[in-house]
Amino acid sequence: MRLVRLRVTATFAAALLLISVLLAPGASAQGTLSGVYKGNGKPAALTQVTAQKGAPESGKPVTVLVFTTKDQADDPKAGFNALFGKYGDALVVKVWPDGSIYSTDVMHAGLNSPNGSVTVFGVMQMKDFKVANGEVSGHLTTDGPKEIQGQTWEVDLTFQTKAP
Repeated sequence: MRLVRLRVTATFAAALLLISVLLAPGASAQGTLSGVYKGNGKPAALTQVTAQKGAPESGKPVTVLVFTTKDQADDPKAGFNALFGKYGDALVVKVWPDGSIYSTDVMHAGLNSPNGSVTVFGVMQMKDFKVANGEVSGHLTTDGPKEIQGQTWEVDLTFQTKAP
């Protein structure tokens, strides 16, 4: 009887641990993300997106969208750390309040970049950008493959995440 009670207690404890992991604050902070991110035709499976408050640029507030293949929810410097490969393939996009894109940092294993990442301006567009009800959402696109330092890259992502 005591052995049965220990098994039941262990099973109950394991179930509680699983529930607490699934409901942890960081678990839902990653938002939703779908679409395409390619470097030289090689797809990257971006699965994580967060939005952080960036340093103002030209006196205007900036939102930093961080798209990665690895979990970066609890990192207040995720945008910076993503540029050095901490989260695998990544995109770090600085956005003005109206949804226009200030800059994009591209980090992709399919691209040959001596510094690990490449900063681009004026290549990507934001469509359907919204900040409402504590969330940020939109659609990032390059409208097909684009060239960057003699290589191709492509973005077509739809996202939603917690606003900073």
